[in-house]
Amino acid sequence: MELREFIQATLQQIVEGVSAAQKETATAGAIINPSEMRFTQNGQYNEFNHAMLTQVEFDVGLATTDKKNSAEGIGVFLGSINLGTKNATGIENVAVTRVKFSVPIVLPPSASQKCSAPNLKS
Repeated sequence: MELREFIQATLQQIVEGVSAAQKETATAGAIINPSEMRFTQNGQYNEFNHAMLTQVEFDVGLATTDKKNSAEGIGVFLGSINLGTKNATGIENVAVTRVKFSVPIVLPPSASQKCSAPNLKS
């Protein structure tokens, strides 16, 4: 899987997961990702009148393969790597590089968007 496909699929599944969780927990009175929220924490009043920004953090291993007489490419490294070939001719070199980055995202707001929370302690 290429990095762009991995990022796209991951962000899409996060958004779909949040949306599905909102629908499933609404009957129990849960509010997931309210767009308006008021609460007091550590003696300070807090109010948000818009959706909150969330950082989705990625820590991805990228593997590149270079084999004589074959194409090379870069892909997302998911799982273990086998350094060696069986019944193959040629030399294969595999390099794994880690990449860390974050993507800001505003998740879909809850259908019941307002939330007044009790005093919170931290």
